[in-house]
Amino acid sequence: MLTSVLLAGIAVFVCAIFFHAGYSKCRHSAGYVDIMAAYLGRPVTNRAVSATGFVEMVLALMLIVPTTRALGALGCSLLLVLYALFMWRQIQTGRSDLRCGCSGPAAETRVGPELVWRNALVAAGLLGVVAVEPAVTSWAVIFLALVFGLFLVLVYLSVDQIIANRQRLVGWSV
Repeated sequence: MLTSVLLAGIAVFVCAIFFHAGYSKCRHSAGYVDIMAAYLGRPVTNRAVSATGFVEMVLALMLIVPTTRALGALGCSLLLVLYALFMWRQIQTGRSDLRCGCSGPAAETRVGPELVWRNALVAAGLLGVVAVEPAVTSWAVIFLALVFGLFLVLVYLSVDQIIANRQRLVGWSV
């Protein structure tokens, strides 16, 4: 039961952050055009940003449907690794002034090694969801998974704020 709660909680957590990220990209696509263009190294349209957001929302919803959970977790994991690689490339070229875009287009968090590690950690948790399908068989498991997932969202947001504050203190933000 504990494994199911933990893995289902991870699925709830990633569902929340991916749906928020996707919705943000669809709603404020113009705010992400420059960020995505910098990551990709070429011009990006509002449609491309919205399409990315739509994919993130679909993957998020796949995480909470038992029959598509493993595929959604794999897709989210691959996308997180891809984002981490794009961030790592920016770090290697010295672009530490680039906004991450993880928590919205106006977020102050800049690209940094801690974001690469954070993405890798979340991606690894999702691989656990892929490898061991959580058995959500009772209301107790559902409730505990929701509580744990929301707890992870709060931890994620807190860590994001700590990273932004640290970057501001050492002069990374503009």
